Amino acid sequence: MRSLIKKVLREADVPSVENPNYLISKIKNNVVDDLGRVYLDVTGDKLVLPPIDIKIDDTIKDGKIAGFNHPKNGENGKMGIKSKALEDVEYLKWVITHELIHAAVGKDLPKSEEHEGLFKKLAEKIGLPKEYWD
Repeated sequence: MRSLIKKVLREADVPSVENPNYLISKIKNNVVDDLGRVYLDVTGDKLVLPPIDIKIDDTIKDGKIAGFNHPKNGENGKMGIKSKALEDVEYLKWVITHELIHAAVGKDLPKSEEHEGLFKKLAEKIGLPKEYWD
């Protein structure tokens, strides 16, 4: 996994001395800025995201690349991303975008509704490719 992270950091022109989480943090901050503008446009409200911890997590079940759990019991929200997402910076951006949209929607929804309603509106407006909506 270390060589994969180094490859992605090189592609993103991030100095090799930087912490591997630098790239994820940089992408997250850019997406949050974009999502804030989109959220205001769609809802008329200012985006208020909970604090979110992001980690590389290869224990995420097969068939999923990432996941987001809303804050519970005073803890931060948790975003896990499989290391495979690091193979392509553009793909990583869309994975993070998808999970941040879940955070923006603001609550855990039943499985049948988690990619509906406000999620769809935000995904469309921010330009998330439809193949990354599920």
